[in-house]
Amino acid sequence: MRTIRHHDTLFYYDGPQVFEARDAEGGHYVAVLTGGDRYLVAKIAPARLRLLRSGNLDLRSLLVESDPQERYVTTAEAGIDHPLALENLTEPLEDGPLLPDSGFLLHERSPDIDRQTAQEQATT
Repeated sequence: MRTIRHHDTLFYYDGPQVFEARDAEGGHYVAVLTGGDRYLVAKIAPARLRLLRSGNLDLRSLLVESDPQERYVTTAEAGIDHPLALENLTEPLEDGPLLPDSGFLLHERSPDIDRQTAQEQATT
């Protein structure tokens, strides 16, 4: 069973709404809260993550354009600080209830986004 770990919170409102996660091999994922403690998770390329983080790609587009074989759900019952087990998403994502609205952009740059972007570019 594949698991991911929280790496960085990208949007916080009464708890982590959107966060970046990594798997044991260093793969990048974005997780979006869909209700309760359940998250929609998609594996993404580092370049796509940089576009999201810089406000140049909206969250819905990132998820819709992700590989359908790399879409998952997870439940963070013990919190996002523990490993999160991924389950394959069995329902179609496009136009489904799990997707956020169009136009959700990250507007605030993390203080260390330039450092993270440079590190990610060095590893790709």
